[in-house]
Amino acid sequence: MNARSFRRGIGVVVIFLVLFASMTFFRVRDYGDKSIDAQVAFKLLAVFVSIVVPVTAIIARRMTITHPAHYMWLGCLLSFVVSSLYAPAFQVSVVGSIGLVGCFLFCIWMTGEYGEVRTATFLILIVGFVASVSLIVYFVHPELGRLHTWLGDKFGESNRIMGIAGSPNGLGLMTAVGLIMALLYFNRMSHRMRVIVLFAVVPTAICLVMTQNRMSYAALLVCSMIFVGSRGNKAANFALIGVYGTAVIALVLLAPDKILSLLSRSGDVGEITSGTGRSIIWSVVLELIAARPLLGYGYGAATFILPLDPRLFYAAAHCHNLYLEVMFAGGFTSFLLFVAAVLMTLYEGIKGGRFEALLIFGFFLLRGITESSPFGGMPSFSAFAFFLSISFIIAGVQQRAGAGAISKSAADSIRRCRARLHKPGTA
Repeated sequence: MNARSFRRGIGVVVIFLVLFASMTFFRVRDYGDKSIDAQVAFKLLAVFVSIVVPVTAIIARRMTITHPAHYMWLGCLLSFVVSSLYAPAFQVSVVGSIGLVGCFLFCIWMTGEYGEVRTATFLILIVGFVASVSLIVYFVHPELGRLHTWLGDKFGESNRIMGIAGSPNGLGLMTAVGLIMALLYFNRMSHRMRVIVLFAVVPTAICLVMTQNRMSYAALLVCSMIFVGSRGNKAANFALIGVYGTAVIALVLLAPDKILSLLSRSGDVGEITSGTGRSIIWSVVLELIAARPLLGYGYGAATFILPLDPRLFYAAAHCHNLYLEVMFAGGFTSFLLFVAAVLMTLYEGIKGGRFEALLIFGFFLLRGITESSPFGGMPSFSAFAFFLSISFIIAGVQQRAGAGAISKSAADSIRRCRARLHKPGTA
């Protein structure tokens, strides 16, 4: 085994440990308990490793950051680091924001070291593993594996699965991302890897259904429909999708209460119309943002401010909206940098024909309507998957530009040779 193969083998182990740490929780404790235990220490170690690995690669010149979109995202993330200086819990905020920078660099390193398809396959298999363990925990250790919440006027155990992901919505995100990546990259995998991925997809799909995470359902459905519609006869496919979409909208308009009650977990229409209480959270968040519009309250501040607001409830620890979370953390300063980075990434992806990576990126932008991830605290699986979609887009654009430059150089060389051959007096 040569040095490169050994390094890449070690890298696979590091990727598994870092991603696994970002995805999992193995203990039950009070929501307000923020003390450092073995679980938190494991996650902090993973954050440290995710920073050290890409920085080491940069120093060794095995990784470079050259694209303007990379710098735009780094500018956005560094604005979060600056905002942590005035956050309510400085230590938590600075570790989380610096961890996001490391997470972004780690994703660039992964993509450069292993390539887009192989990196996506790593993610699919890790999600499949976590889903399999979560299903076991759901039945063997219900206290850890099932969501405990208010059921009417009683607090008790629900049938929503958390497994080892910490929350149903977190597990819903992981499994939805795993499934969309399996759909997008399946045909680009080797035959042996396709068989393995098919086995991983089964527990992943079961877990997604059991999470009852509606926004992950919706985002996955939209992305899947776009992907399927883009195959074969695009006009006919999208026309058919349009017919189905129109029929669904018509049903909702004709019998809104009946349809919305079916979509709710409790049967209460208000659960859907209020976004499961999100409308109340959003109104409070907008009011607080208006009080500090320029710089916000610091990265991760929502965790320490919103639960204390008398109009909200104790577990309302995030803005439950990606765009509001960015504004709450860093004000319009961070938000404008975020929007600029998103627009630049979309432009580069569309121009470079990065269809699969753009769908993953769009998945997070759509799901961000009701969820704060990937910006809300310590780097989680959502942050790694989100930044991987960006690194996939930029890496593909750079490879295409490099191939174009090589082709142009080769064409120029051929033209020069032909000119010399046709030059009078040349043998």
